[in-house]
This record gives sequence, structure tokens and C-alpha cells, in this order.
Amino acid sequence: MAGELGRDWSLPLLPGGATVFDSLPFGALVLDALAPAVGNGLITLRDGGEEGVVVVRDGVISESVWVANGVRSTGDVALAQIRLAATTAVSACRLSDEAMGLIGPLIRSEPCCADLRLEWVAWPQLLNDLRERSLTFVVELTTPTGRAVTVIEHGRQIATFAEPQHAIGGSDLVDDLAAGGVGTIRVLVDRGAGSASQPEQSSGAARTAAAPIVTAPVTGTQRREDDAPRITRPIIVPDDDPNATLSALFGPHRDGSTHLQAEDHPAEQQAPTLVDSLLPQLKLLVRNRLQRSSGSVEEVVDGAATDRQSVEWLADRVRVMSVRGFLHSTFDQLADDMLALTRRQAD
Repeated sequence: MAGELGRDWSLPLLPGGATVFDSLPFGALVLDALAPAVGNGLITLRDGGEEGVVVVRDGVISESVWVANGVRSTGDVALAQIRLAATTAVSACRLSDEAMGLIGPLIRSEPCCADLRLEWVAWPQLLNDLRERSLTFVVELTTPTGRAVTVIEHGRQIATFAEPQHAIGGSDLVDDLAAGGVGTIRVLVDRGAGSASQPEQSSGAARTAAAPIVTAPVTGTQRREDDAPRITRPIIVPDDDPNATLSALFGPHRDGSTHLQAEDHPAEQQAPTLVDSLLPQLKLLVRNRLQRSSGSVEEVVDGAATDRQSVEWLADRVRVMSVRGFLHSTFDQLADDMLALTRRQAD
């Protein structure tokens, strides 16, 4: 069974360094004046369920992120919200060059899969699966005995660190935790410095969160006029694939051995039905199937509509979703309903 597919925009575990100060009240500090004292490092902030990080490079604030109510803001908007968080506790540390090189992917990565249970996957195969893909992944493992993060970049596991020291070490730091067999895995993907994760909006503004690959279709804050519909053929995943959720959504390995693509017959292929052309009907199907638990799946539908995806593409994603309290067959039936709706419209 797949892990619960949702959007967990909280910041991952970050590497540690030389402590400048720890847990001081925000009101006692001048944020801009801290940057030269930090040099190269992080200023981290926490206010109950809200959290943020300010990245300092060469004594200057270079990046900032603020997460509140499950929504992530970046840049000037994040910085403005940070300044309003009067009760925030602030810590700061200096980082090594190696650790500073990891900060971009760590704070920029989009959630792919949240609440994926360690018990449900084959840990070595999961890492191998991610290594096969030409992206940068942040894999965070939380277990009863601790938490660790490992970063995979273009096929290489480049860095790992764990609580409580947060010091960068070997992959055994996370493998030892995984050996316990119980825990939660979160996978994040870094699409690069130019990727749009969530829109930078002022506090209180209505937001539509961007959806990453396993939790939902990837969406941008605006649709570009020159974007053509992207069609993804259905993927057939073998029953014995221990990481079927990732295989279904990331696509095949480079060697093509993990799963088979449906046969392609361009001469017989009809133009795809786009989600935005059936948006009200699709959302009604979701509500009828999931009732009060439909919210997360409706967000997936909205994201697919924004990104001009086909209903076939959406159905393929819905099949690997799960919501607590519902059988996996419910999502198969929902996906079939979506495809049936498309056929009815075509007739």
C-alpha cells in the first residue's frame, strides 16, 4: 500500500554547525544586524506550528523561507512574515562550505511523498530507485529512535546527517535508523533554482498550493500561454515492485526494467480530454466517493487543471493515492469513474 499522499511543506532536518546562539526571543534581536555576525550559515525560527529559515551567505541575507498553516512562502514575502512573528524563538549557526552547498536543495525541494511508511517499502530498493533518476532528492526518515536526512543528487548519495549532532556523515547514519524497520519517510524533490514551489503571497491571502509529483501533479503559480498539454501514457507496474508508488509516478528506470509502458499507437490516438474542461464534474466524482475526506484529492484535480493535464494523466495519479479510512480499491474506482466520464463526453 502506498503512503498517505499529502502536502507536507514543513522544512526538513537541516545540517548543524557552530552555534552562534540558541533559542533567543525574536524581539530581542535585529535580524539584519545578525547576518554579518553569522557570515555563512542559518538563522532558524520557530513559533509554535510555524517555522522559518534565513540563509546567510558572506554576511548577507540571501534566501528566506517561512512555513505557516501548511503553506510555504519564500523571498521578501517570507521575510516580511518572519518580521511579524514577534513570539518566535531564534537560533543561529555557522556552517561549513559542504553544509552550505546542501542548503539550496533542502529549503527549495518540493514534497513528493509524505507519510510513506518504512514498513511498506524495501529501503535499499527505494534509495536505488531514486538514484536511477536524474533529479536531486531529499529523503527524510523519522523513526522512534531519531531522524535523519540523506541527499541524492543525479544518482549519487552526496550527504547524510542525523539528530542530535546534525553533522554531515556517511550513509550509514540513515541506514542504521532504517534497519529498525519502523518509521515515516518523506521524499522531496529539487527541480532547480528556477522552480516554482508555492506562490509568494502576503499573509492572509488566498493560496493554492503547488502540487509535487507523488503527492499531486506539479503545478505552477501561473499557467504559461505557450505550455502545451503534457500527455503521460498509463504505466503498468508489476505486482512485485516493492516501491510501486514511486515507480508509477516517477516513470521507468533508465534501463526500462521496472515497468512497462502501454503500447503507443499514434495513428489511433485521439486528442486527450483535459482536466480543466471537466473540472466541476471531476470534483463532484471525488466528493461523491470520499465525502468529507475529499479535500486533498480535490487539490490534486485543481492542480491538474491548472497545469493543463489530461484526465488520463489525472486518473493514473489518483490510482496511487490513499486517504486514511478508505480502501485502495476506492481510488481505483474513482480513477475508473474519471475515465468513464471522459468516454461519455466523447460519445
